[in-house]
Amino acid sequence: MPDRPNVDLDELAAELRLSVGREIRWEAEDIEADALKLTLRRRTLSDAVVELLHRGDLVSFITPPLTVTGLLSHCRGDLAVMNAGTAIVSANLAGPVVVRREQSARSGGSSSTGGSGSFKARLSELELTGESIGLIVPSTADVILGHINVVGVDHIVMTGPGDIDWYIPLPTIALVVQAL
Repeated sequence: MPDRPNVDLDELAAELRLSVGREIRWEAEDIEADALKLTLRRRTLSDAVVELLHRGDLVSFITPPLTVTGLLSHCRGDLAVMNAGTAIVSANLAGPVVVRREQSARSGGSSSTGGSGSFKARLSELELTGESIGLIVPSTADVILGHINVVGVDHIVMTGPGDIDWYIPLPTIALVVQAL
């Protein structure tokens, strides 16, 4: 066998193993990132809000003319409920409202047990109790005060001060505010 240059085959083999291992790790990281992105693409807004609830993050519901900040207490279907300190605020996740995470929780969080199964069901509860509420409907640029008389198929009828009746389509309602 002819003389070969002085090559340390063990070092070469080790370097090849390291570079192949590095490429496999990078490929695995890319696959994980793609899988996470696919999972996020399949989530609904309700799924994202439930995650905020479970973590205990401080969130805001934003809809003109109002931004309300607090901790979530319930989320199911198109309904999210927040304790905002002086009020309980129910958000229509299928309506004109944006949810913003204000601060990640350091600990805590809660699960969503009990409570209404949808925003429309929440409105029906408020119809039954007859309590005074405030509705945030961005197209009116004002808070509508009163009580719900009827929850219809696609709207509610609400009576406000001066016995004025409002006929409000469900998709236009962003928030329902109940004073504590």
